[in-house]
Amino acid sequence: MALNGYNFLLGLTMSSALIASQTHAEIILHGTRVIYPSDAREVTLQVSNNGSKPSLVQAWIDEGDAKSTPDQSKVPFMITPPISRVDPTKSQSLRITALPNAAQLDQKQETVFWLNVLDIPPRPTANSKDAVPDNFLQLAIRSRIKFFYRPASIKTDANLAGEKLQWAKSGQTLIVKNPTPFHVTMTAVYQQNAGKPVDLLPKGLMLSPFSEDKIQLKTGSTEKLSYVSINDYGGRIEHQIKLQ
Repeated sequence: MALNGYNFLLGLTMSSALIASQTHAEIILHGTRVIYPSDAREVTLQVSNNGSKPSLVQAWIDEGDAKSTPDQSKVPFMITPPISRVDPTKSQSLRITALPNAAQLDQKQETVFWLNVLDIPPRPTANSKDAVPDNFLQLAIRSRIKFFYRPASIKTDANLAGEKLQWAKSGQTLIVKNPTPFHVTMTAVYQQNAGKPVDLLPKGLMLSPFSEDKIQLKTGSTEKLSYVSINDYGGRIEHQIKLQ
């Protein structure tokens, strides 16, 4: 699955009798994140079916609750088509359009949402070569990536935000500040321990605009600290930490 995409098991059908498993995760997203400039008429996300069977694809945007469903979404964006069939080896363009109330979003800094793409596999038929019993387990796989609404009033380059983080040390704690109007995602913070880099941030961290966070240091040297940020293209950029 693409960088920063998360898989969720959303749907299943099962009985207490014999259960056969059907897995199907063939829908691929062509992007690790979506950027929506506020002055754009629309943006698109391409999805492809790399499998040998058609899939039903449902797409929606949420405000950050991974458990929310399409009917609960109140975001100021519309996806067309919200549901589509994607045949094997074919692709589908998801068109994302801002609704008028998107203008009410903060125009001085980015706002982050989450874009969901649900891959619903077809139910096996009795005539198919991989037919399963009436009692079977079927999984629908959801991919979830970040969706950034970026005001056109911000003139600085978002791809430089990662290198502008400010770092300080207090005891065994690193304090990192994001002085930019962009969200900065870090995938790792490295500290040298016995001559080897140790990742202090195995689960990653996304810093909101103009926010700060704390990272616990391990026992060892703090002379060669570094971190890895992600740019708009999903590229990983390593930076050296200069303590202030």
